[in-house]
Amino acid sequence: MLYRNGEQLETGPYSRRSADLAYQLFFACGLIIVATVPIDGILFFHPLLVCLTYLSSSLAPPGAQTSLMGIVTIPVKYLPYVIIVMDIFMGGPRYAAQAVAGAVVGHFWWWGVWGSQLGSRGGVLHRYASAPAWLRNLVGEGNIPPPPPGEVSANSGGGIHIVPPRRTLATGSGSGSNGNTRSSGHNWGAGRTLGSS
Repeated sequence: MLYRNGEQLETGPYSRRSADLAYQLFFACGLIIVATVPIDGILFFHPLLVCLTYLSSSLAPPGAQTSLMGIVTIPVKYLPYVIIVMDIFMGGPRYAAQAVAGAVVGHFWWWGVWGSQLGSRGGVLHRYASAPAWLRNLVGEGNIPPPPPGEVSANSGGGIHIVPPRRTLATGSGSGSNGNTRSSGHNWGAGRTLGSS
């Protein structure tokens, strides 16, 4: 999940800006360490996971959904909160407190760098969010120009694609349960049923 969220951020809102992501991630990790000091946190993987989940779900377009273990489909914007509730039941309040610290840092990252408005171009920390030249050169983005200002914005949905469910069409003879509906997808034919020769 950590890899999926990181790749989703790097190929979406931070496309051609890996140095900026690394620079901001460095500060987010420092804030996670500071935020977990009151609860004596020594492992920071889970707060980092919740932080990146919060950021990627906040940058997702409205209406994006995710599946929880293939059982329940929920709007992606609620995923960090579902993770925190699951942590309460599976690990107890102390474990959930570490996840809350990650969510707070993720919210600060989203609000400070991206801004809280739909499609906004930056928050109060946006001008400090660019990586220094030495980091751009280290990552290999020294000579690559950054994307144009209007190309990537918060909630632009880079990396997340919403696919609406198929519509059903009413027809006179179809393969539906009552015989008068069929999917608007490809018609693969009747085929053979099991046990028939």
